[in-house]
Order: sequence, then C-alpha cells, then structure tokens
Amino acid sequence: MEVPVVSFIVNRLGVLLTEEAKFLYGVSDQVEQIRVELKRMQCFLQDADYAIQSDHHVDARVNNWVAEIRKLAYETEDILETFVIQVSSKRNKKGFRNTLKRFACIFNEGQDAHRVGCEIGAIKNNITDLTASLHTYGLKSTGEGIRSSTLKKQQELRQSYQHVVEEDFVGFEEDLNKVVKHLVQVHDYTSSRVVSICGMGGLGKTTLAKKVYHHKDVQSHFKGLAWVCISQQYQTRDILQEIFINLVPKRKGDVARRTNNELFEQLYKVQQSKKCLVVLDDIWSIEAWKTLEPAFPNGNTGSKILLTTRNKILPSQINPYHIVHEPQCLNDKESWDLLQKKSLLRRDRRDSGVLDTNMEALGRKMVKLCAGLPLAIIVLGGLLATKHTLREWEMVYQNVRSHKWSDDLIQHDNGVSKVLALSYYDLPYQLKPCFLYFGHFPEDSKIDAERIYHLWIADGIIVDDDRVGDETIMDVAKRYLGALAQRCMVQVQVEKYTQRINHCRIHDLMLELCLSKAKMNDFLGIIHLQRETDLAACFSTTSTITIPKMRKLAVHLNRDVERVVLRDLETTNQLRSILFCNPRCDNKSSIELNSHFKYFKLLRNLDLEGLKFDEKSVESIGNLIRLRYLSLRCCSIPKWHSSICKLKYLETLNLRSCKFNSGEVIVLHGMEQLRHLYISNEHCAKYKFKLDGLSNLETLGGFYTGSCDVNDLCKLINLRQLEDAHFCKRDNQDFAAFINYLNISANHLRQTSLSVQLHKFQVELTLVKQLLGCHHLYKLYIDVIIPELPKYCQGFSPSLIELTLVGCKLKEDPMSTLERLPNLQYLQLKFAAFEGNKMVCSANGFPQLKTLFLTHLRYMKEWEVEKGAMPNLFDLHLSDCCQLEMVPEGLRFIATLQQFTITGMGENFNNKLRWVNGKEGEDFYKVRHVSTLYIR
Repeated sequence: MEVPVVSFIVNRLGVLLTEEAKFLYGVSDQVEQIRVELKRMQCFLQDADYAIQSDHHVDARVNNWVAEIRKLAYETEDILETFVIQVSSKRNKKGFRNTLKRFACIFNEGQDAHRVGCEIGAIKNNITDLTASLHTYGLKSTGEGIRSSTLKKQQELRQSYQHVVEEDFVGFEEDLNKVVKHLVQVHDYTSSRVVSICGMGGLGKTTLAKKVYHHKDVQSHFKGLAWVCISQQYQTRDILQEIFINLVPKRKGDVARRTNNELFEQLYKVQQSKKCLVVLDDIWSIEAWKTLEPAFPNGNTGSKILLTTRNKILPSQINPYHIVHEPQCLNDKESWDLLQKKSLLRRDRRDSGVLDTNMEALGRKMVKLCAGLPLAIIVLGGLLATKHTLREWEMVYQNVRSHKWSDDLIQHDNGVSKVLALSYYDLPYQLKPCFLYFGHFPEDSKIDAERIYHLWIADGIIVDDDRVGDETIMDVAKRYLGALAQRCMVQVQVEKYTQRINHCRIHDLMLELCLSKAKMNDFLGIIHLQRETDLAACFSTTSTITIPKMRKLAVHLNRDVERVVLRDLETTNQLRSILFCNPRCDNKSSIELNSHFKYFKLLRNLDLEGLKFDEKSVESIGNLIRLRYLSLRCCSIPKWHSSICKLKYLETLNLRSCKFNSGEVIVLHGMEQLRHLYISNEHCAKYKFKLDGLSNLETLGGFYTGSCDVNDLCKLINLRQLEDAHFCKRDNQDFAAFINYLNISANHLRQTSLSVQLHKFQVELTLVKQLLGCHHLYKLYIDVIIPELPKYCQGFSPSLIELTLVGCKLKEDPMSTLERLPNLQYLQLKFAAFEGNKMVCSANGFPQLKTLFLTHLRYMKEWEVEKGAMPNLFDLHLSDCCQLEMVPEGLRFIATLQQFTITGMGENFNNKLRWVNGKEGEDFYKVRHVSTLYIR
C-alpha cells in the first residue's frame, strides 16, 4: 500500500515543481532532492510490500519501517502544500495597500522558505537513515525479481479492459428450477408465502436469486416484482419506498409525500390485489423483518416473498410454513468448469485456448482448496486470468497452499477472506488504492462508476505516467475499473449497447476485506452518523476511530439525521477527502459549514449529496482553495456564490439534479483547471447556466438549451464529451448554430449523446443531414418532422449505436438507410416516425442490431424481413401497429431472437398473428429460439 502512496507523492512533487515554481522559489532544489530520494525508495518499498504479503518471515520492524516511509512522504506533501498556500495567498492580494504589505512580507517569505528548507532537509536525512537500515531487514536480495514482477503488472495494466465478464452460472441449474417451482406453484392447502435461499457468504445466494427473479416463468406468473437489498445497515423507509416504486411505478411521484404508515398500508393492499414477488436480498435479523412485516399480507393471496440470508433460523421465525432452499457447494466437476470460465476467458470474452497438462493439474489442485465455494473459485479464476505461464500458476499455487484455505472454508463462514486476500495481494500496486476506495460506500451500495473515476483522479491515485498514447486520465480510470472487474473484485453493471460500465457493487465479503486493509493502512476513516448533528466529537484527539490519522473520511448519514455541522478543527488538517453518503436525497437534511475553513485548506475532494445549504455555507466552499473535486449532486442551493468560481484547482464540478432559485443565473467562469462539468438538465427549470472561460473543459453533461446558451458551447474549445445534451428550442437559427458547432466547430469532440425535441416543428433538410452526419454522435433521440432521411452515402454517421426517431413523419421506408449503419444496436421508431405502408429489412442488413422497437406506426400494413436480416436481434417489440397484417415470416430465421413482445394490435389480433405460409398464430409459441413471448 505504501508503494502507491510514495509514487503519488513523487508525482505530486513533480507537479508542484512545475505548476507552483513561482511559489517554491528558494526551496525548489531541496524539493527536487527529496523527490529523487523518494523515487529511489519505491523499489525498496516494492520489495518490502512483497515480503509482507508473502509472509517471508517478516517481523514487526519491517512493518514499522514501511509505516515510517509513508509518514515521511505525507509530511513532505503537507509541508510543501501548506507553504504554497501561504505564499500564494500573500502574492495574490491586489491593490496599493496590499502591494506595500507585499514588499513588507518579502523578508518574512524568505524566513518561511528557510524554515521549509530546514524541514525538508530533516525529512531527507530521515529517509537516508532509513535507507541505510535496509540491509538489516534483508530486502536487497529480492529486489530484482520483484521489480521485474511489478513491471510486468504495470504492462498488464496498460492493456485494454473494455469487455468485462458477466456472472457465470454453473452448478445451480437444479436449484434454479426448484426455487422457481416453489414460487409459481399454487397451494390451496398451505400459506407458504415465504421461500428462502440460505447459506454461507460467497455461496451464490444472490446470483441464484437474480436468476430466479428474471426467469421467464416468474416474470409471467407475477404481475408485480420488486428487489431490495436489506444488509446490516438497513433503512426501513428506503426499503419501503423502493418496493413501492417497483410494484407501482406509475405512482413513483407519490412516494416522498407518504408517511411510513401510508406506505405500509398501500404495499399491503397492492400485494392483496395482484400477485407480487418481493425479493429481500441479504436479510440478517428478525428485527429487520419485524420492521417490514406490516407491509406484507398473511394468508394465501398469491403474493410471495423470496429472501436470501446467512441466518438459517430466520425463515422459521418469519413464517412457520416457510420453504427453505439451501444450495450446496459445487462438486469437483462444477468447480473446475467455473474456474475455467473465469481463468481462460480473454478480454474479448472468447476462450483463450486449452491449458497444457501441467497447468490443468495445478488448476485442479487449487480449485479443490476452494471447497466448492463459488465466490472463492470466481476470485481465484480472476487472479489466474492474469497469469499465462506455468511458472506464474506455480507461484499462485504455492501461495494458495501456504494459506491452507480449505480448513477455514469448512469450519468458518468467513474463511473465504483468505482467498480474497490473495487476490488483493496480487493486484498491481496502482490498483490497490483504487480497490480500497470502495470502502467509502455502505454495504450493498450501487456506486456510480463516473463518481468513482473522478474521486480516484482528484485524489491523485491515478497518475499521468500510466496514460497510453492519446489516453486521457479518465480513460485510465475506466481501464482500472475494468481491470478490477476482470479480476472479479468488483461486480459491474455494463450498459447493454455501449459496453460502458455504468454502476458497480462490491460483495459484502469483499467489502470486509477492503475495510480491513484500509484500516491497516490508515487509508480511510468512517463515521456512522446516527442522530448527532455536530461532527466535532468525531474529530477530537480522544476519538476512538482516530480520525486525525486518516487522510480520507466517509460520513454515512442515518435517515433520521436532519442537521449536520462540519466544524473546522485543527485535528482535521490532514484530511484530503470527505465523502457524504446520504440515503435520503430529498434536501431535508441541512448542512452547516464553517465560514473560514482554516484547517481544511488541503482538502482535495468534497462529495456532498442530497443536503440543504444556507447561503453562508455555499459561500464558505470558496475557501477550500485546493479542491480538485466538488460534488453537490441533488443538493438544495438557495443562492449561488461567485466564490466557488475562485477554486482555481477545481477539475470536476457536479451539479446534477441541484435545486436553485427560480430566475437565478449560475455563472461558471474563470475555473481554468475545470475538466469535467455536470449540470442539472431539468426541463422545467427556470434558472440559467452561464458557461464562460472554461477553455480546458473536456466533459460537459446535462447541457440543455432551456437553461444554457448555445453560443457558450463554441467557447469550449477542448470539449471531448458532450453527454446527455438536450435541444428543445423552436428556432432554426439556434438549431443551425447548434448543428454547426457539433458538425464543424467541434472536431475535438469524441463522443456525443443528444436528444432533439422540437415535437411538430419542421427543420431544414440540410440541418438534418449535418446532424445525422456528426462523426462523434453515438446516441441520438430525435423528435422532429423530417422531410426524408439522407442516404447513407451522404454522410450518415457510422458511429451511431442507439437511435430513436419520434414523430418524424417519414414517407419513405427508412430501413434501407438505417440497416447500413455498421454499429447500430438499438433502434426505436415510434409515434408516426414512419407514415408509409411498407417496410423492408434486407438480407445482411442491421449487422449489429440487438433491440428493435416499432411503436404506434399506424399506417404500416406490411413488414418484410428477408432471410439473413438482423442476425443479432435479441429483443423485438411490436406495439400499436394496428394496420399490420401479419408477423414477418423472416423472423423465424433469426436464431438469436429471445424476447418478443406484441401489444395493442386491435380486436382481430389473433387473426392477424399468422405466418405468411398460412400457419395459425398459436404455432408462434413453438418457435424454439424464442424463450419469452408476451402477447397483450
């Protein structure tokens, strides 16, 4: 862990010498000397790190030596950043009187430089003494091999990890069928409304429950389905709200206004009126159940509860007629199959080949030590996936055997932690702090991938040296998360069409490992704030959680906390990062911040969500002059303050879903280092954003023409990503300026997702052609009358992955053009997008299309699908195409088609659903490759 700490400090010192040279005048030589010393230390730290991890008879002295290096590296950073702040604050003051004061302070500044020089010299001497003592610990002899191993891991990290392997399902097919049968069968003689999946941690209970939840028989049997995670730190109201939103999505807006009693009553009635399945994942105690019990009806109503738990006694306490299903550990064959799936899969998700005899023998020995526990096998497979030679597998086997996993796995529920620990030890040192960062978040959290990227970057965990080619630092962050997913250390949710990672989770056993390592390395402090309003007690020198030692802090708010006070205390001066996790993003918890922030001057990350500010607190944020990352997502801000624009080091600002006063102008200018900006794009907003002087901005999310000026876009000369942009002005001139920017001025743009909503407004064909030809456009929603689509040869963007056409009133068949788009995976034509009567999908057309929606195309009578068209189609929806005469015969040749939904086709629907060759519609059910057919 200390290796990345020192690497980060070395990088930071290099940045300081470059960016803050004018403020470090007089001490730059000493800074460069200590930077060189710390750089030399990295190799020794790699050896020490390996010795500690491998249990090579390392005594407490080595651990102490490593901790001393960490301490000295941090002290160096603190001294220099404090000095820079002191000097810059004096030099930046303007005016005649301040100029006189400035000359008077030159002597004092020289004294400060001398003092800092002495402090740096003392640290350098301490490092020299520690280096001299290295021979005592016998680390020198291992250096060359370890450095070679480290270099190899660094090269491995430079490879692409864009494709991540989804969960494999091995050995539970019989369990799946049994649980599904318990849920969908009807018993008149018993009220077995509770089905439980019980077992130890890492057994695959949640994976099995997910398969059950999405099973076609379950989906068709129940009219309402809901999934909630309970965990140990559950919040009753959050659970009730989540269940209600899942079961009654149309009444989502009512949830916040309802009391708990009303939610209990409504949920009870809903489950009485229709058959519902509610999954309570990872429920631990009877107390948790008792808080939720009033929401669930007794008796045989047809509604069921599926729960997963480690507590085998819990199901009988919930319901005497419960059905318990306890999956068994995998047998040898199943274990080996799962290990192969995880260890032999290449990053393109294809099998990388066959193991030679010796490697297979080693693999079979290792997998036996996992005792059939799926999580252990999956993590071991993720570790072996990065090893490609017999020698590497032999080294893993030696480590596996030395930890004696099997005894612990059989005797203890948490024995798997040793398996997980090995995967942590094997991480390249750059990835270790990335993994430990997940400790910030509560159990079962759905973590936004974008959020974790920016936190890593702002904290300095990811360095410029790891960029490859024209990669941005954000590209590196995405690659690192992909690497953690590839090693099965985090679970990720991948966007279906773009293959981007949207969200990630961490298994609760992995979280335990994460927190234990974070604590061991003084990496992170966590405060669980129940009802306290003042955090001062947590920062006291007598605090049991020793926050003064921590550089990073996570504050987990209980739902009942209504007021938080963040005081500025001397014991907080080491903090670099503060992250609030707020379960209620409803702006009912207020936060009060100190007006001066004398002791938070070195803070780099401040992540707040769902909190209510007063004007003074908003203003005080401007005093956090070293901030790199500021998130005010879902916050209520009474008045925007210009002091925030003085945060000259700020790189990321998140204002998504923020609530501002009506009529306010939020001016964002002068933030020269700002790279990523996310703003609120609420369509009913009555406030304005003024984007000016953000010349280095690379990412802009939430641009909306109702609250932003199109002309401001032209000033963003380095913008690379324009995400979730909305154009809604009915003005050809503005639209022309917008399209001109996208198509001509913004050649630096790499990715754009855009929604154009002009409803029944017609635009010029030349503008449409320019829009559809934007080479960086990958996602487009267009609701505007279009005379015709341009021909593919006229410059249609080949980058489009998702396309939705609404109300376009096209007269000619659009398929002849759209089917030639090489990367199109999602296509939706709806609400009079096409007003012709015949549509043809040609052979070999739509080579990548996976999902097709045809909705409210009321004039379409004939749809022809030629053999060979849409060879990758998985999901097809036909809705309210009331003139359509028949289902295309060519659909039967699409072997990949799995889901087909047909709704709203009129009274004579059964007569219309037939194949061209005269077979009755009922034969459609027998098409083998269609696993799910909905006809409503």
